[in-house]
Amino acid sequence: MNTGFLILLITSFISSMYAQKINEVKLKKLLTKAQETNSEALIIYKNNELVVEKYFGIGQANKKIESMSCTKSIVGLAVACLLTDGLIKSLDTPISDYYPEWKQGQKQLITIRHLVNMTSGMQNNPNASVEIYPSSDFVQLALAAELSKAPGEVFEYNNKSLNLMAGVIKKITGKRMDDYIGGRLFKPLEITDYTWTLDNAGNPHVMSGCQIKPNDLVKLGILLLNKGYYNNFRVIAHENILEVVDPSMQLKGYGMLWWLDHENTISTVDNEIINDLRKENVSEEFIMKAVKMKGRYNSNEDYLVKLKNVFGKNPYEYISQHLKPGFRLRKRDFSGNVTYRADGYLGNYIIVNPKDKIVAVRMISHQSFKTDRDGFSDFSKEIVDLTNVF
Repeated sequence: MNTGFLILLITSFISSMYAQKINEVKLKKLLTKAQETNSEALIIYKNNELVVEKYFGIGQANKKIESMSCTKSIVGLAVACLLTDGLIKSLDTPISDYYPEWKQGQKQLITIRHLVNMTSGMQNNPNASVEIYPSSDFVQLALAAELSKAPGEVFEYNNKSLNLMAGVIKKITGKRMDDYIGGRLFKPLEITDYTWTLDNAGNPHVMSGCQIKPNDLVKLGILLLNKGYYNNFRVIAHENILEVVDPSMQLKGYGMLWWLDHENTISTVDNEIINDLRKENVSEEFIMKAVKMKGRYNSNEDYLVKLKNVFGKNPYEYISQHLKPGFRLRKRDFSGNVTYRADGYLGNYIIVNPKDKIVAVRMISHQSFKTDRDGFSDFSKEIVDLTNVF
């Protein structure tokens, strides 16, 4: 065998071995940053074995924390349970099967898939305090919503439409959504201590609302990593776990209520984007800001930093007020290995890295959150980087 080739082969093998191990230096830096950002809990599993379970400040092992929008990802796994048990034939089941009043107009086209992929086209204000929280019945609010786009046409993060899943799951199972999840999903994961926020009509919130202990939340990630198995018991069929992480047609970076982070995500704002905005008669104020965004961004973090610099502290709220649903501010290209992410307000995360078999959870509550830095926005990136040698 060629000596040079043999050396290359040995080097590659050694690099592969090291790549599978957690870099202790980087782990130490991660723990330091977790503490500096007022985290209450940080838990990491590697190859289904606990690596770190650390609590900071007011965080405690037996203390439940509001999981914020990570609740959505829990519901995504619950929908996979419905598929596994044959309670729904497919995600393309029409919502009108459960709410006959929707058997008319374009609403008859809306399916479960549209709700869980955020592509329903239903009117939505991104600020939940404007319409959702003042409502006494989140399900009825969603049922009454108008359409701003045709169902399945575009991805638009939509809390209002997703809250309808509480009603749909109750119609399917005969149980309140949190009770169904408690028995069907949480019980086999040995999760018994949790609470769920209800609206005034008694509907559990879907957009957020599950209060859960960090060492229980991490079990959802372990279930996803192990393709539906937990402690060698099949909770969700493999084919239905694949549905959870199957990229939607409208946005490759989103599955069934889980974000899909590709190793390489490049965002571009160019003249084509600016010209499209002008054709739609977007305000000159907005276009001037969009021009400042022109360029190429090699990560979502870089794009978000620039977005906040140009559009302010709450950029997506500002953008939604000035840009019609379906119109983009950037082009995106995805490639490379994929990491799965549940992402909640304040910086609550479940990260699942199938390549290196790592599951990580970071949790924080309003009590601990002090500044934007406490959102730990690059947590996912730091978890993925844990196995890099350098």
